[in-house]
Amino acid sequence: MKNRLKESLSRGKVAVGMTVSIGHPDITDIVGKMGFDFINFDTQHTPLSIESVQSMMQAMSYSDSTPIVRVQWNDFAMINRALDIGAYGLIIPFVNTKEDAVKALQYATFPPKGLRSYGPRRAIMRDPEYMATADEEILVIPQIETKEALDNIESILSLDRIEAFFVGPYDLSRSLGVFTQWTSPAFQKALEKVLNAAEKTGTAPGMLALTEEVERTIERGFRLINIGSDVGFLMQTAAESIGKARLAKSKR
Repeated sequence: MKNRLKESLSRGKVAVGMTVSIGHPDITDIVGKMGFDFINFDTQHTPLSIESVQSMMQAMSYSDSTPIVRVQWNDFAMINRALDIGAYGLIIPFVNTKEDAVKALQYATFPPKGLRSYGPRRAIMRDPEYMATADEEILVIPQIETKEALDNIESILSLDRIEAFFVGPYDLSRSLGVFTQWTSPAFQKALEKVLNAAEKTGTAPGMLALTEEVERTIERGFRLINIGSDVGFLMQTAAESIGKARLAKSKR
């Protein structure tokens, strides 16, 4: 197993990806050829089932984009199933403490170091080296999205094999009492704190949703950046197209 995303981040590169939530393999067949560094399958806030995610991963098998899954919770069964169908990385919601992060790492790691159950169904089909390499190659990415997580950020990121993380800006801003107030001093201070912690611990900081122009996010120092979702791109393009059509209609 060779994780392109992990290798890129280890070299200090910026990785750009997107989220998919529409459960059809045509989605990943299309976006898989767009050049995204990673594609995030969001099973936390969307109707995606594990069967849909597997089919969509199969549709992007030819792609250089790395498939990662945001699981519903920091749960043994959910983490195991996502890895068994071929996820190269996991986003773990609401990691608030070092203990939470340790638990996620144990669930994602085979014995004797961890607790992961053997059954890498699809993951091992074309990869005879999977068992020898999976523990080191799989990315376990905690999501920092509460004041408690912010308070414990350095201890969370200090763990071996935590090489990257995502900020969940909506829940984090809500936890700080400044929901979606992206320019508020409290939220800006929080971003500074996570970036400082990332630099101190040598981890790659990520932003799961954009709160500003992507250029600014990269300039700040974030290196794992989600620039949008299939639903968002569809809505944006449709809105722009219908707007142009309505304008043209109004001039007749």
